[in-house]
Amino acid sequence: MSLRASFAHSTAAGPAARGRGACRAALPFSGSRRSPAVAAPADAQLFAQQQSQAQSRSVGCGAVISYVEVTAGNDLPEDLAVEVHPTEAAVGNRICEMVLSAAHAAVATKGAFFLAIPGGSVLKMCGGLVGKPMPWDKTFLFYVNHKCVPLGDKASTHQKALDLFLTRAGVPLANVAALTGSPDAPAEAREYEAKLRQLAVQRGMDLTEDVVPRFDLMLLGMGADGHVGSLYPGRQETALDGPGTPLVLPVDKKSPASITLSLPVMCAAKQVVVAMTGAGKAEAVRAALQTGSGGKTDSPARRVRPGLGGSCVWLMDAPAAGALEVATGARALLAADVAARAL
Repeated sequence: MSLRASFAHSTAAGPAARGRGACRAALPFSGSRRSPAVAAPADAQLFAQQQSQAQSRSVGCGAVISYVEVTAGNDLPEDLAVEVHPTEAAVGNRICEMVLSAAHAAVATKGAFFLAIPGGSVLKMCGGLVGKPMPWDKTFLFYVNHKCVPLGDKASTHQKALDLFLTRAGVPLANVAALTGSPDAPAEAREYEAKLRQLAVQRGMDLTEDVVPRFDLMLLGMGADGHVGSLYPGRQETALDGPGTPLVLPVDKKSPASITLSLPVMCAAKQVVVAMTGAGKAEAVRAALQTGSGGKTDSPARRVRPGLGGSCVWLMDAPAAGALEVATGARALLAADVAARAL
């Protein structure tokens, strides 16, 4: 698989020459489909250090290396974009930025914004939306996955969302699709699907030809095994992706059981963001992104491929990107940018 890498710097202040996209270059990557190279720990450490230095020397912005899949003939979407940010905090800031942008665009176009959010670290990152100019009164929120526990339980994604940002941001709870709090996963899945279909009719969500509602933005977090939502490798829920697949599935992999949006719903979204941070995700990232059509991977995250003109962006911090094939030229470009800012 061959990848094109570009280093992009943007700033909210400073001379015009350092404006958005002012520093950009493209470099060729040549990766073996059979045995992709893995960056040595020292290389990954250098990569992270140089990105952090570039970030610290910028003004109101971040330094980002973007990897964009451009090779025809493999089984990855041609418009799959991967952004590598210096830190977990920078990834969180980027997610909030994308939520705000998508929300205002959707509201301006059709008067409503349909958002799906997961649990875990991405849910915590959504806390950065508090105090931001979000059109919450026109935002309709669903959970990508949720444990089948009482709503006030400490393991409840809804309760965590309330504590992290829903209450402080003043989000109308009538716009948030919560579960009933039952331990019966199949019943919860049926009820949650009914809520989604009802919202689609009442609020005019766009639909696919298979009558799958299209979220404006689908936020996903990827686990160390490549799972997204509650779609895990090797599970039957992950294999369900054809017409007639339920919108919401019960999952009994762990106790308590959970529900999850199905793969067709994830793929129907107009924009998908898959986020991952930390060195513990590095191998899952490499397996998903640098295993070509001749290789094998059962990564559920890799299977999220938006159709109908949708887009998919993977956001990660430098440690999560540590096993990707990072060319020396990309690191040299980062170092050159740091040196230029020191002048």
